[in-house]
Amino acid sequence: MASGHSRRALGRGLTNLIPQDSEEKGSDNEVVLVDSNSIRPNPFQPRREFNQEEIEGLAESIKNQGLLQPVILRKKVEGYEIISGERRFRALRFLGHDKIPCIIKPKIADREMIEMALVENIQREDLNEIEQALAFQRLMLECGLSHEELSKRVGKSRSAITNTLRLLRLPEELQQKLMQGDISMGHARALLSIESAQQQKALGEKIVSQKLSVRDVEEAVQQDKDKNPHDRAGAKPRARGQEDPNLVALVEKLQHKFGTMISIVNLHNDKGKIEIHFYDKADFNRVCELLSGE
Repeated sequence: MASGHSRRALGRGLTNLIPQDSEEKGSDNEVVLVDSNSIRPNPFQPRREFNQEEIEGLAESIKNQGLLQPVILRKKVEGYEIISGERRFRALRFLGHDKIPCIIKPKIADREMIEMALVENIQREDLNEIEQALAFQRLMLECGLSHEELSKRVGKSRSAITNTLRLLRLPEELQQKLMQGDISMGHARALLSIESAQQQKALGEKIVSQKLSVRDVEEAVQQDKDKNPHDRAGAKPRARGQEDPNLVALVEKLQHKFGTMISIVNLHNDKGKIEIHFYDKADFNRVCELLSGE
């Protein structure tokens, strides 16, 4: 049974709603108290890191305002696994609780567990950009969701999902720098317009060591494209340093929409062609879907 300290710390939230004899019993959606030592983390948790300062801040909020939402569990042969609410669980453990207010969900399969955990974290924006990208990828691969289905489940546009997934094309070192905040999303988008992973990594190192701005990186990428016009991802310049800003803005808009490299080439007398790059069959099908509006 929860101690007097535990009951005080739970505050006005759930304390008065939990029957005193409710320990590790109850039907679906009933809040019960569960021994914290019998609870294990979600094996499908998409978050790679939990910020201890955030956990302590949440613990202080629970101490002052009460716990407003229980931890959601599923029963295992031995103990329980967290479906959602791992931050709340960690905060309560930090406060010294040996009994945790929970709802126990019966008959939750691994696939449902994966989907519930990923969707909750994505919708609450608890994940960094790389964690989001990995969560999107996992939902598509392990739950068989299309871009359209994923868009509906998580409440994000297809273009936002596509652009987030593109981050996984960055080398592992750059993904780590993005997670750590050494480079920004603006830096990452500029680096993605470079096809060579080696060049991406080299410029990524310069971003950190020389504290380059996003604009600095964009200019460096453009200068490289001017030297190597066949590797360009944007509009072909009429002369070096004489790019049409409206055309450049259009290319950036198209790249954002399609989530891939776009080239406007052979532009002369308002004539030319638009090239849309793809990298594998799945990427080709995705681009075709966007073009057809399906």
